[in-house]
Amino acid sequence: MVSVVHKEHLQLKRLLIVFCGGFLGTLVRYLLSHTIQGILGTGWPYDILLINITGAFVLAFLSTLADATVYVTPERRLFLNVGFLGAYTTFSSLALGDVNLFANQKIWLALLYLAGSLLGGVLAALTGQFWGYKIVQRVRARQSIGVQDQDELLGVHASTQALRDEEQLY
Repeated sequence: MVSVVHKEHLQLKRLLIVFCGGFLGTLVRYLLSHTIQGILGTGWPYDILLINITGAFVLAFLSTLADATVYVTPERRLFLNVGFLGAYTTFSSLALGDVNLFANQKIWLALLYLAGSLLGGVLAALTGQFWGYKIVQRVRARQSIGVQDQDELLGVHASTQALRDEEQLY
């Protein structure tokens, strides 16, 4: 009975974490989109392009850091990756923006937008991953003096690693 109640409580906690991250991600996307449209206009979906590319960078960067350290807990990953960045980035708006460009006979702009979004997102993710690895390498190099065990170097304890392996939250 206790384990069922505990699992339900844990599931509710996870849902609230995702909800809070999603709320903030949606709010930031709305404000940033509104600001970009105010500056650059609404004739081309600059806002969604920038939002999706920055989201790809941040997701890859944070995921790289999270995979190498316990400082990004499973709850923080839920909040940032699933909640915040899931709401911040938007594939459906990318698709709609492209459909609208095609519908307005702006074929080359539509193709450019689609290619720029996909290639820009992949390049941003690669860049985020690269910088995440660079930071991890620097931290490891600084902490490696006198540290023999890789798990000790990263601060990973057996119980924390077991919890992380058990809870694939995203």
